[in-house]
Amino acid sequence: MRVRYVAFDSYGVKSSCIRVETRDAVIVVDPGVASERPSFPLPREERMALRHRYEAEIRRACLDADVIAITHYHYDHHIPDQELYRGKRLLIKDPEHSINRSQRWRAGRLLEGLEADVEVADGECFTIGSTEIRFSKPHWHGVEDSKLGYVIMVAIDDGERRLLHTSDIDGPVLREVADEIIEVDPDILIIDGPPTYLLGFIFAYYNLARSIVNLCHIIEESGAETIVLDHHLVRDYRYPELLHLVYLKARELDRCVCTAAELMGLKPKVLEAYEA
Repeated sequence: MRVRYVAFDSYGVKSSCIRVETRDAVIVVDPGVASERPSFPLPREERMALRHRYEAEIRRACLDADVIAITHYHYDHHIPDQELYRGKRLLIKDPEHSINRSQRWRAGRLLEGLEADVEVADGECFTIGSTEIRFSKPHWHGVEDSKLGYVIMVAIDDGERRLLHTSDIDGPVLREVADEIIEVDPDILIIDGPPTYLLGFIFAYYNLARSIVNLCHIIEESGAETIVLDHHLVRDYRYPELLHLVYLKARELDRCVCTAAELMGLKPKVLEAYEA
């Protein structure tokens, strides 16, 4: 299994797009991108330039994809351009059930008349040769009864290694999601982390505490050799301090917890920009 971390928030854009190549298939997960918020410590022109750069990277990653998986319909998880998906096999979040109004509308707009092989993926497993692509049931986009709706997690197993992309579980906040991650037992875990940039607004300090406890639980109990903690978390330059206990637990257990940028030897863009 070869994994390419195509676009992530640690690069300076809203995204968590990966390209996974196995012996049997090329799979792209969540080919979406958006510019970072105005509070991100970069000038608007640079934020927009990064968005255009990584949209081009995502489009290139999709060119030879056999399968494209969409875990939900926020624009940082799918580019709303039918041409990108034409002729592809799409494994998608159910556009009719366990979905909020705005995502149902976005899904309908994307799928109407789309010339692609579209299959609903919620709770399903798909096999291509020796590669298994397994999707979770719908989980809340963060806390219970979230107005943001639902997402599905996706695990890719080529018989030798297993990867889990959690989509947007905001932490995880919910213990049942943390337990499911541990049960999947991935070698590579890609997890979005809590949206600390929203603390005190639509994300409560109590839910940050729940996320920290659950992340430490995952580090202790899962067998993941690499935990990529990226996306929501690294929109906030304070994240190393706010999640100090998580990184401390990782060091205590000699576990690799890092951003996608750090995997490539780079500094997360939010820290680089804040310290400049």
